[in-house]
Amino acid sequence: MLTDRLSSKKIIDELLDGGVEKGAITNFYGPAGSGKTNLALIFTLACVKESKVAFIDTEGNFSTERFFQLGGQEEDLKNILYNHLSNFKEQTKIVQKLKNTDVKLIVIDSIVSLYRLEIDKDNYTEINKELAKQLSSLSTIAREKKIPIIITNQVYSVNSDEIELSGRDIMKYWSKCLIELKKVDDNRRLAILRKHRSLPEGEKIEFEITKDGIEKAKFRIF
Repeated sequence: MLTDRLSSKKIIDELLDGGVEKGAITNFYGPAGSGKTNLALIFTLACVKESKVAFIDTEGNFSTERFFQLGGQEEDLKNILYNHLSNFKEQTKIVQKLKNTDVKLIVIDSIVSLYRLEIDKDNYTEINKELAKQLSSLSTIAREKKIPIIITNQVYSVNSDEIELSGRDIMKYWSKCLIELKKVDDNRRLAILRKHRSLPEGEKIEFEITKDGIEKAKFRIF
């Protein structure tokens, strides 16, 4: 196992050469129900057995029931510094506080939901600058603390064949690893590596979301 990775010990590690990188921001993006929060919880669980994790929840998606299904225990919750945010200003404040927080993983699920609620045609420039500042701070935290930071990202349709990340170029610049998630069917998902510092882009895996987590997609005859 590479020491510069946090391993989930799940199928997603195969796409990432062992897990998410320490010292960098990894961005899982895709439509609702594509598996973003499941992956965030899986990596949280991989870290929380031995270290503290900061989990920033902007959509109310953190489910203790799902956490326990994935193998978490009641005592593991003590190692999760959980914050449920309600507006973009709160997100700015919590990102600044993370500089002085002793954790081995930071998760923000999702980093853009409150941003999307806040932004309009009048404050577009100001809100984008604030998002960039948040990501810059997170990038510094990741490097200085040598920890992985996982963010999830929503998307919107550009046309029938193309989707775009919320936050667009800001998100693409600060995310050193970009993984696009797609729904294939009710349980089956496709993960595509869109950007990485040391791995070839375009690599992909299929996985299934199960009661116990995620597993390699079973071979199917069409």
